[in-house]
Amino acid sequence: MAAKKILIIGGGPGGYPAALHARELGAEVALAEKSLIGGVCLNWGCIPSKSFLDAAHRFHTVSTLGALLDDSAKDALSGVLAGISWEKIQSRRKGLLDKLRSGLRRTIESKGIRIVEGTASFISDNEAEIKTAAGAVRETFDAAIIAAGTAAFYPPPFDAHKDKLLDNVSVFSLERKPKSVVIIGGGVIGLEFGCFFNALGCEVSIVEMQPALLPGEDEAVSRALAQSFEKRGVKLHLGKTAKSVSFDGGMKTVALSDGTALTAEEVLVAVGRVAELSALNLDKIGVSWDRKGIKVDDRLRVSGKSNIYAVGDVNGLMQLAHAATAQGETAAANIMGADEAYDNSAIPRCVYAWPEAASIGLNKAQAEKAGLTPKTHRAFFLGSGRALTQNETEGFVQAVSDADTGRLLGAQIVGAGASELIHIFAVALSAKMTAAQLRRVIFGHPTMSETIHDALAR
Repeated sequence: MAAKKILIIGGGPGGYPAALHARELGAEVALAEKSLIGGVCLNWGCIPSKSFLDAAHRFHTVSTLGALLDDSAKDALSGVLAGISWEKIQSRRKGLLDKLRSGLRRTIESKGIRIVEGTASFISDNEAEIKTAAGAVRETFDAAIIAAGTAAFYPPPFDAHKDKLLDNVSVFSLERKPKSVVIIGGGVIGLEFGCFFNALGCEVSIVEMQPALLPGEDEAVSRALAQSFEKRGVKLHLGKTAKSVSFDGGMKTVALSDGTALTAEEVLVAVGRVAELSALNLDKIGVSWDRKGIKVDDRLRVSGKSNIYAVGDVNGLMQLAHAATAQGETAAANIMGADEAYDNSAIPRCVYAWPEAASIGLNKAQAEKAGLTPKTHRAFFLGSGRALTQNETEGFVQAVSDADTGRLLGAQIVGAGASELIHIFAVALSAKMTAAQLRRVIFGHPTMSETIHDALAR
């Protein structure tokens, strides 16, 4: 019996894990990628931004060392921070990406997966054309997985000035460190780059049209981050919208709805990403899409299609790399005969600013909206011996349980290592544990994680 032929469109965190899993299950796999293997996450998103943030966090740590130095040595700190090299920050990022990208490509090819470099478009439910540098090639398939990702969104008034502004891709092409930056959007991307530029000594303003940072997250998380950002000199303009943007020489001015004018060297538009799938010719196979992407069922099948799947940002379920990976692997398994449902409820959401923020499952407001009776359990890192010894006392651990059954519904963490600690709750939610059961787990002392135990004791 011939191996099932699968075409995967997009080599990012949804596409390449799908390719690897499908190949592992015995499929013949072709992976079409129009740009760079690894997609936005590896090349212009998750990984390069963390390289930037690591550099910034190191500089931030240096700036706090004065409390441990003799007065005679404090002048050296200003010298270190004055010597920040934008070129070396960029060079480290580029070297890291080259290494990861080449390693990923070797892994994919070593499994017998064909990488086709070009732009794919559908001809029928079982055939696609891929435009490569050498010309167009045709690929027949039994099933296809669309993992084409999304593009940066520029709302009015910024959409008419894309070439003069930054987004989460073009920001990595900056040739020098700006002295000032206005960031439009107080979500994950805005907060992470706000931290980065602030730590490098830039004047940073963040504009968010909602009344709180991280719209949709728990209000205690938003409040804690806002207080920390403002304490470090980041100027927040919440509940405001941008009415216009103008340019004068090397400066850019954003006029806000309250009459405030913010002038800076750079403006970073970080208000989310949208699907742009016109190149796929989805109309040829009767598939509709909008700026949110393609509708799928819980098996990741495209609505109305039995052999076409869509995973990652392109289906609008959750714009996170690890969610895309889980979806890609689920889609591959289902194509190969499994019957697996994708569960969006236990996907961790992480913000790698500082303090870090991470959440999973439901917060109190979401639980109440779902008709549940939530109970919150909270403990602050200010009461943690480990946090005090590390001078990392910002933030808290908050768990949400069902008051009637005790079952854990979700959790929110703000503080050092939040993006790692949240996985304790991920395991607990997957195991359908109660708050009492997780509390009985023995945590080492002194650790940041024992604050989870402290929270559940309340």
